[in-house]
Amino acid sequence: MKEANFIESNLDCLFINESTKVSIKMSDGEEIFCQYTLGDQTKPDFIMFFIQGFASGYFTWSDCWDAFYQEFNMVIVDPRDKLTNKLTKKSKCTMHRIALDFVEAIQFLKLEEEKIVLFGSSIGASYVAHLVGQKMIKPKGSFLTGTSRRPRSPRILVKILFLLPGFILNFIGKIVAKIYMMNKVDEGFQREIFEERIRNVDFRRWKLCKQLHDWDASTDFMNMVEPVFIIRTPKDKYHEEEELEIIQKLIPNCKIINVPNYDFTHTKPEVFEFARILKEKILKEM
Repeated sequence: MKEANFIESNLDCLFINESTKVSIKMSDGEEIFCQYTLGDQTKPDFIMFFIQGFASGYFTWSDCWDAFYQEFNMVIVDPRDKLTNKLTKKSKCTMHRIALDFVEAIQFLKLEEEKIVLFGSSIGASYVAHLVGQKMIKPKGSFLTGTSRRPRSPRILVKILFLLPGFILNFIGKIVAKIYMMNKVDEGFQREIFEERIRNVDFRRWKLCKQLHDWDASTDFMNMVEPVFIIRTPKDKYHEEEELEIIQKLIPNCKIINVPNYDFTHTKPEVFEFARILKEKILKEM
């Protein structure tokens, strides 16, 4: 896909343009970016709470957010690895602290937990698992996509890169990440998305959040009680299907949603059908 077409497919950005933006001050003093659309009485009486993975950006999910915006009241709180959050050097960037950010955002927005449906992508799925598995909130249910027990980045290579000074890390990290992605992901829209992330990521923020790269979410998955749906994408070249099967067995109340490909969950017009599938699952099975 040409870069012009990639940008053109994401020009609408309705949710991004029309959502309310706020920086919420957390209990440790950090301010975390949040955007939301709430209070639409024509939509179902629940809230889609969307949690992104590492290095995700607006163009990763903007089509999906637009589709969700048509169907749901919606909240997005950016995890601490995102550059939308202006963190201090002393900021904690652990799994539990980031999960606590989501809890404090829910309290700030005065959301009713039983009306919240969590959607987590990649390590965002681990945030969801921690929120639910540690009983930090009791949502209506959860959707997980690109799910894994541990971050997919090669751990030894990441540890070596994190020894570098920040400005060198950011330069070399982008080169290494691009080579790694070219070897892991076939040409097509998924690679275009991942390359877009690499161009816009700052690996110095990843260094601040380095503890996340050692996280194992297995115990949290086992402790999830409310309904969980895992989105299975056979043609996702980055997240392994065998890993999904292991996680499905870990989660007690888990079902699979099969979608045809990566584009179905990310690009228009297919993503509107994806949103309708999720809406039906929520209304009938949560």
